[in-house]
Amino acid sequence: MKLDLDAIMANMPKDEETLKEVQAKHRQILHENRENEKKRKARNHRLCEHGAIMEAYFPQTITMDSAQFSAFMQELAAGR
Repeated sequence: MKLDLDAIMANMPKDEETLKEVQAKHRQILHENRENEKKRKARNHRLCEHGAIMEAYFPQTITMDSAQFSAFMQELAAGR
């Protein structure tokens, strides 16, 4: 997609106060996006670590599909 500089310039706020408000809003959006990405990456890292620990203690889970693994976890949680 090619950016049309004229269209971008035409849609820019003309007064400085509105421009600053738009910039502040965009900065806030970028900050929220960065925070969400950090949270997502931290969760992904934690899940991978926990999965690796699980496989280390229960190597039979490596070959299980999702349904089998879920059933195994349910039995494990039930104390069987």
